[in-house]
Amino acid sequence: MVSIIKVGYNAKHLQVVVQNSKICANVLNILYRLGYIRGYVLKDKKNIIVLLKYSNNKSVIRNIGVVSTPGRRTYLKYSKLDNILKRKDSGFLILSTSRGLLTDEESFLFRTGGEVLIKIS
Repeated sequence: MVSIIKVGYNAKHLQVVVQNSKICANVLNILYRLGYIRGYVLKDKKNIIVLLKYSNNKSVIRNIGVVSTPGRRTYLKYSKLDNILKRKDSGFLILSTSRGLLTDEESFLFRTGGEVLIKIS
């Protein structure tokens, strides 16, 4: 899903189609809530249409990438989140925690760490 969104922004598409899954829907919900996409629509049981957002003909998301892979999982403790938030460079992380998918700020407020899935700036 991340690479499809990245390619869609680079090609200046207005919308892209990604596979439907719980984790994709939760990530898209976070991106919509924070204003990084215009929205998303459930096309059918297998596909979701993601409406990409642009500002002055430039994509709102400058860079998006996967941090954890099946071969190399990356975890972040609650104590390390404070350091990440202090040197914030206008981006954020999406973490998989025991409370569900959260941004790095929400994870810090809930005082919980987790697996870093995606980095967005």
